[in-house]
Amino acid sequence: MPRSLRFVTLALLALACHRSPSTLPEGETDEAGEARESDDRSIGIVGEDGQLQPDPEQVAAGVPHLRFHVALDDSPSRGPADAAVTIVMFSDFECPYCVDALATIAELELELEYPGEIRFVYKALPLDTHPNAMLAALVGHSAQHQGKFWPFHDRLFGGGEIDEQMIVAVAGESGLDLQRVAREVEDLTYGPEIRRDLRTAKRLQLRSTPVFFINGRMLPGARPKHIFRQIIDQELDLTKRLRAKGVPDGQLYAHVTKWGYTAIQFTEDRLELDEDTVYPVPIGDSPTRGPADAPITIVAFSDFQCGFCTRGDATMRELKARYGEQIRFVFKHFPLPGHPRGALASRASFAAMQVGKFWEFHDAVFDVGPGFTADDLLAIGDSLG
Repeated sequence: MPRSLRFVTLALLALACHRSPSTLPEGETDEAGEARESDDRSIGIVGEDGQLQPDPEQVAAGVPHLRFHVALDDSPSRGPADAAVTIVMFSDFECPYCVDALATIAELELELEYPGEIRFVYKALPLDTHPNAMLAALVGHSAQHQGKFWPFHDRLFGGGEIDEQMIVAVAGESGLDLQRVAREVEDLTYGPEIRRDLRTAKRLQLRSTPVFFINGRMLPGARPKHIFRQIIDQELDLTKRLRAKGVPDGQLYAHVTKWGYTAIQFTEDRLELDEDTVYPVPIGDSPTRGPADAPITIVAFSDFQCGFCTRGDATMRELKARYGEQIRFVFKHFPLPGHPRGALASRASFAAMQVGKFWEFHDAVFDVGPGFTADDLLAIGDSLG
C-alpha cells in the first residue's frame, strides 16, 4: 500500500470489541452502590430459564416473534429502501462461515419470487481472532465512501483466505484510490463507524459471525437456504397484512422493529464498567503530562510489573507521538497483589516524583519491561540522580 499501515495495530487495540462474556447497561446505582434493575424496555432481560420473550405490546400490535432493533444508520446496503424484508448481517471478512452464508443470500436476492422484496445491510463485526479482519473492515468503509463498497465486498469474500496484500490487491481491482485508502486507514477515518457496529454487537451479546437479523428476527450462523426462505416468507405475509392496515412501504422495517430489543442482559451477570457510561475519575495529585486544558484526558490504572501495562504504555507513546499536546496522560497506581515488584516500583516512583522526575522513572521502568529487578530500579534511580 502506498503509505504505512503502522496504525492498524492501534486500530485493533482501540476498536476491537472482545467477544468475551460481558454485561450491558444495567441502570443506575443507589447510594450504597447496589445495582437497580433497569426499567428500559429496550433491554431484553434473559431470566434463569434462559428464555427471552417478545415485548407484549409488540405481540398485541400483531407483530409476532422475538425481535431486535438494529439501527441501519448509514451502513452499506443494497436493495430497495422500501423493501418488505430487511436482512442485516453482522459480518467478518476473514470468516469462512460468512462466505458460505453470503452465497445463500446472493441466491435469495436473485430468486424471481422475491423481486425487489429484499434489502441487504452490512454491519462490521471483525473478530479478535482474525488478524486481518479489522483492516478489511476499515478498507471496506473507505470503499463505501468512494461509492464502491459492494464490488470490494464481493471480490474480497470471493477470494479465499485474506491477508494485507490481498486486501490491497482487491481494493485496486475494485477501482479504489489507494492513496486515499491508505490515508483514511492510517487516520482511522471510519473508526467511529466500525466502533458503532461493534458496540451494537456487544449490546446484543454477539460473539461470532455471521449473525443475521431478518426484519429484526435473529438468525445466527450460516444456515441452509430453506431456513432463510421460511422466515422471509413469514415476513412477506406479515408485511402484506401491515400494508393492508396502512403502514407505508418505507416504514415497514421501522414498524416491525420499533418494539425490538436493542440489548440483551442476563440476570446472573455481575455489574461491570460499561463503555457507554462516562465515569468522573478524580485526577487529584496523580502524575500528569500534557496540558491541563488538553481536549482529551487518558487516565491509566497501571502496574509496572504487568506485561499488558507495558504494551499499553507503548500504545500511549504512539498516541503521544501522533497527537502531541492534544492529550493529557494521567497515571494511577494499581499494583496487583501478585506483583510485589510492581508495588516496589510504585513506591520508588514517589521518590522520583518528589524531585520532579516521575515520568522519566516511569518510562525507564517500562523500557526495561515487566521482568525488571530491584537492582534495575536502583540503577534507574541512580541514573536520574
